[in-house]
Amino acid sequence: MPSFTTARIAFLFLVLMSIMRNYGIPKKVFYYLFVLFLVLAVAFIQFIFKSDSTQLSRLFWFMIYGVISPFLFVNFLKSRKEFLLLVSVAVVIQAVLSILSFMNPAIKALFYNLVIFTSNFEEEQVLRAVAFASIGGAGLSVIQSLGVISSIALLKLNDFSIYNKVLLWVGITITLISIFLIGRTGLFISFLFIAGYLISEIKSFKSTLIFVLIIGAIYQVNFVSILENMTANVDGFNIDLFTSWIENAFKLKGNDTSEVLASMPIPPISFETIIGTGRVVDESGLGNASMHDSGYIQTYYSLGLLCAFYFYCIYIIFLLLQLKSKSNVYNYFLILVMLIIEVKEPFIFQYVFPFFVLSIILVTARLSDSNEVVINKELNINLN
Repeated sequence: MPSFTTARIAFLFLVLMSIMRNYGIPKKVFYYLFVLFLVLAVAFIQFIFKSDSTQLSRLFWFMIYGVISPFLFVNFLKSRKEFLLLVSVAVVIQAVLSILSFMNPAIKALFYNLVIFTSNFEEEQVLRAVAFASIGGAGLSVIQSLGVISSIALLKLNDFSIYNKVLLWVGITITLISIFLIGRTGLFISFLFIAGYLISEIKSFKSTLIFVLIIGAIYQVNFVSILENMTANVDGFNIDLFTSWIENAFKLKGNDTSEVLASMPIPPISFETIIGTGRVVDESGLGNASMHDSGYIQTYYSLGLLCAFYFYCIYIIFLLLQLKSKSNVYNYFLILVMLIIEVKEPFIFQYVFPFFVLSIILVTARLSDSNEVVINKELNINLN
């Protein structure tokens, strides 16, 4: 049943459990959905005339997974720590599955038999791993990077024992290996957060020395040889081609991703693109109508310049309004990263990153509210 996806099952489960436990949806969600209705109405009108329902579908599921689901989901969470642990564990499990699928063609074939993939590569693709998910490549790598982000946040926000810290770093390492085999976008995001964490931990000569020793130890490991040994039984895998593909992601100049994006034509501003063409998928059914991979360009071409600008602006404002004044820089940085990677692909309309961002914002806001209640109670006791 292709349309009966696990994501939809999860949403139905959230709705049913929320009804049973009498969990409501805050009014501010309905306010946002009301202002978002204008965008949905525009997409619906465009669908009537163009018969391309892609953008309409994108917006609908964005509302379900990216806006409503986080508000329902956080009701079942006890703390921010629990949420981060859940994401970390889920991603590590997916990482193990993706590594096994890369190493064992039989497991990969099993995934292709069980899952309808939306990625633009077939089972014969040996450069990238797949997992028990309908998406692959950059999209899956970004999802996997959320596990690294969650583990880094756990390390930063909690005072764990050495044993628990080692477990988290083992999980990060397994996840990074899977991202190496899946896509480069998630790799870039993961290294960004790991570097930020390590730099923030340099507070003394001792921590600086430990940091230098760790970097030195990592530098001594011949990862290429390890990968070559791991992939010896993978037919058609070319280690040189794979390593050059990875290395290219970190080039400041001559980066193939930036060059490809730069070479893609941006539809010129005209009356049609201002009001929106209503098309995401090309009329031939192959490729996208805008001839550009960027999420911003695809949305601009489909919804029109004015409506696309309105959509992104109200979404950013909505997220910022959920942040508490005492919210940490981590949440602001997450929003920024989500907006930056949208330049490459429409990750917002792949829903997982928006779900994660809003969920962590809401859990953090609830934590701030709890702290304020405790402080107010202590003040009342002291005054009495």
